[in-house]
Amino acid sequence: MRYLIDKSALARRTKPAVRSVLDPFVQRGLLAVTGAVEMEILYSARNHREAEQLRYWLSGFDYLPCPDEVWDRAKEIQALATRKGSHRALSMADLLIAATAERHGVTVLHYDEDYEQIAAITGQPHQWVVPVGTAD
Repeated sequence: MRYLIDKSALARRTKPAVRSVLDPFVQRGLLAVTGAVEMEILYSARNHREAEQLRYWLSGFDYLPCPDEVWDRAKEIQALATRKGSHRALSMADLLIAATAERHGVTVLHYDEDYEQIAAITGQPHQWVVPVGTAD
């Protein structure tokens, strides 16, 4: 199984419980990122040097492209969420990440409740990197 890893999981990589899950996935080449994940990670850089280090680190992951149909699917998911009244809870980045994962047939690996809501709409696979409440 391959995973599209979300920033919510990557940002917790220094926590021992998260690291114990991520390290084997990294060693086996099972993790990928997409543009939305890269942008979220790079946004957190405190300066140019740190941004360059993060950019280099991210280049070690497989990259899943986000073609136009992914944007269309993200808008469709948002419209379905609107019908349920939960559209404002879902970020654009999470919608794009979920739609990218769905397009490429991979599982979203995360630590973010939004993916529970998205999966309730799409039925797509997702996995908490560690159980909710254990990496806060």
